[in-house]
Amino acid sequence: MQCYYLISGETLYSSLLIDYLEKTININILRVGFVTFETVVDCEVIVIIDLRNMTESNRERYEELVKKNKLKTREILFNIPPEETINHIIPYPNVVGVFYDNDPIEFISLGISKILSGELWFSRKLSNELLNYYRGHNIKLSKKTKSLTSREEEIMLLLSSGASNSEIATKLFVSENTVKAHLHNVFKKLNVKNRLQAMIWAKGYDHENTF
Repeated sequence: MQCYYLISGETLYSSLLIDYLEKTININILRVGFVTFETVVDCEVIVIIDLRNMTESNRERYEELVKKNKLKTREILFNIPPEETINHIIPYPNVVGVFYDNDPIEFISLGISKILSGELWFSRKLSNELLNYYRGHNIKLSKKTKSLTSREEEIMLLLSSGASNSEIATKLFVSENTVKAHLHNVFKKLNVKNRLQAMIWAKGYDHENTF
């Protein structure tokens, strides 16, 4: 089951966005405040977060609620200023889509519908910036997962460090085809489609939060 939330102040724009998304995508969205976010158990949570009024204390409260309730979240950020986009995204470990403060509501609806079908919604430029950021920061899988084998976790760590398939193969003394087969299984188990999604998963898992 999926639950949809818009975390925002009570603004005219947020009301219009909810109405438009409910009509165009046919989903029910509950608007909640920054510090009153609650959800039901056993629900995959799709959170649309308004960053225009997101303070540091609000973000910390949101993180506390997510961790306390062990929520499985996917985070969609909107009203992001175009400057220093990476810095606005990094605090959210399970971000799957980004919309800027000048994006029209029709564009946001299109993007969210793609996200709900399993895609990421980042520009190519932003995707490259995220990949470079994650490659420059060590990601640790602090706990073993029930789904990944030890070999698959090794490959995930190498992939997260920015290693190519051939580099992973050399490091593990296996063929490149073997690496591709492992990655295919990893992506399937994690329900991701590419390296960026896998890195985002790894970053969220390191923070005890998966999507």
